[in-house]
Amino acid sequence: MDRLSVEGDLGRSGTRPARRRDGSGAARRRAPATAAELAAALNQMALGGEDWRALLERISQETGRDARLIGVHGGVFAATDDGDAVMSPAEVARIFAEPEPPTVTLEDGWSARALAVWAGQRRVGLVLLAEPVDERMLTLLKACSTAVAIVAVRRDAAATATAETASRLIDELRFGALRGTDELTRTAARFGLRLDEPHAAAVFAYDGPNQRTWSTALSWLEMPVHQHEGKGWTVLSGDLGREITRIRVRLQGMVGDGTVLAATGPVVSDPRETSRSFRDAEVVLGLLRRRTGETELLHSELGLAQLLLAVPPDRLEAFVEQQLGPILDRPELVLTLDAWLATRGSRASVAEMLHLHRNSVGYRVGQLRQLLGADPLDPETAHRLRTALTARELLEVFSQRGP
Repeated sequence: MDRLSVEGDLGRSGTRPARRRDGSGAARRRAPATAAELAAALNQMALGGEDWRALLERISQETGRDARLIGVHGGVFAATDDGDAVMSPAEVARIFAEPEPPTVTLEDGWSARALAVWAGQRRVGLVLLAEPVDERMLTLLKACSTAVAIVAVRRDAAATATAETASRLIDELRFGALRGTDELTRTAARFGLRLDEPHAAAVFAYDGPNQRTWSTALSWLEMPVHQHEGKGWTVLSGDLGREITRIRVRLQGMVGDGTVLAATGPVVSDPRETSRSFRDAEVVLGLLRRRTGETELLHSELGLAQLLLAVPPDRLEAFVEQQLGPILDRPELVLTLDAWLATRGSRASVAEMLHLHRNSVGYRVGQLRQLLGADPLDPETAHRLRTALTARELLEVFSQRGP
């Protein structure tokens, strides 16, 4: 979301002198609001349709300090000054774990007290109030929490309503469109998707505990998203690596606990090929799940698997049976073969990878040579075996795909 700002000459310290005038235009002082009075006023504003900017302005007027709202992904949602410094999702997450609002210093040197705001179990963001903040100001800062959450819930509802039509579009692209290419391209363009230019399907997955927050986070993305069984499907263009990293980091910041995964299908330039990109994106996600510690995988990074995706499954099965048949019912030997090829025959490395004694590795390699009838490290044999192992992995992913 774009940062919002208001007019006015403000000091670098973040201090804002309150300015009130009566009907005649003469300046007057009014009694400072209590926390309960400010909370009631802010809640009424939020329920009346005011957005975050107006709430921050009211907080700023009552405290004489500039205020900003930072999203869980670290970007600026709204501000009463010209500040646009961001925070890392990790910094935001740390503040959510604090029992009381701590003092933070942003990249631009701006120092503020940070209040974590929740809407139920979902993290909304941080309300920052420029330092120095005394006890009264801190009490007033805490009074804004409910109103900020109310606006977040209202925005969720609006985003969900807008996303319904966009979700149907993505679902149509995923399973193959029934309408003509020209009509589909025009419809997609209304949602910012250029299907007549290079694009790729992308899928984001989350299996963590905060599923309601995950659904809300997906609905807040700026592009059309279709949600199904814990996954978010969309179409991306441009620098795919940078885009999925940007989106994944933002989603991870919003859900907190658990890991967000991101994968893409092949780049295509014809809407009639978009469904294939979606199908392959699901396979890429399946391969990513098998790579411990990794969170992102592009179709262009698959290597050999990228080529094998174009081979019909029955031909892959026949090739795997031909090359690995004698050991397919021996999973420990399949693992050993994979590690042996990956380490180019390093007994010590394989022992460490599989938590085996070096003698056990030697025994298993001997079995491999006997059952396969060849030395796995022979260049031609190694190439065939590596291809067969990759094909076997693809077949396992195919078998786990949903309908």
